[in-house]
Amino acid sequence: MLEGNLAEFPFPSLVGALMSAGRTGRLWVRSPHLEGEVYLQGGQVVHARVQAGEKALEGEEALDLLAGLKRAPFRFEPETLPPRTTLLGGLAVPVRLAEAQAVWQSLSLPSDWGYVLRLPSQGGTAELTPEALKVLAQVEGKRIAEVLAAPGVLRLARILHTLLGMGALEAVPVVEVAPEHLLVLPIYGPGHGIAYVDEALYAAWARAIRHGFRLRVTPPGTTLEVRPRPNIPGRLGLLEEDLKRLRLRRGDKVEAVPEV
Repeated sequence: MLEGNLAEFPFPSLVGALMSAGRTGRLWVRSPHLEGEVYLQGGQVVHARVQAGEKALEGEEALDLLAGLKRAPFRFEPETLPPRTTLLGGLAVPVRLAEAQAVWQSLSLPSDWGYVLRLPSQGGTAELTPEALKVLAQVEGKRIAEVLAAPGVLRLARILHTLLGMGALEAVPVVEVAPEHLLVLPIYGPGHGIAYVDEALYAAWARAIRHGFRLRVTPPGTTLEVRPRPNIPGRLGLLEEDLKRLRLRRGDKVEAVPEV
């Protein structure tokens, strides 16, 4: 059984190698937010399907989407037969994959399609085409994988590339970090709007989120810049000005959770 990751063996090259070897079986690709399968018979690609949440694509559009995955585990299961035929095989498949790969290489989208799309926190003005406006109105709060798993994959990818590039959309990770219950520790010195947490806790959050983040502190329910500080485990360091503004004192217990 052949196994690996698309980060080392890009999807178009992988399919091409299986075709050249005359393989029959199922190529299964799975990322946390997307699952795809491609069936070959005697080196011919005869069926492709992608599922992302409740959305699904088959045939050529499924190949277009899979060509854009930069990393995901894959496994080839030999001699597995397709449930149906959605592709005619032949040279049309490698040609289609090469064209799709060229499009994806020209775009700048996050490699993690689990990122959620949202409107920017700071508003601005931009001239958008009617098609881009329609997409913008439909994608807020959705994962990139879910948005792309729709007819017109490459067209949607180009629009997302444009919207993200001009700042009309942001792509941010979903924060799945449990809140920390910390005791307030006064930090003496100038400044305000900064919360300090222990270096080890900050490093754990950074590894989990892999994106810039701020810290929501409850009570009182405010968001502050967060920085690491050595040797304060179980503590949340706050500057004097913030202690007064937030009506907190040494030893108060608060809930702290990062947010992007």
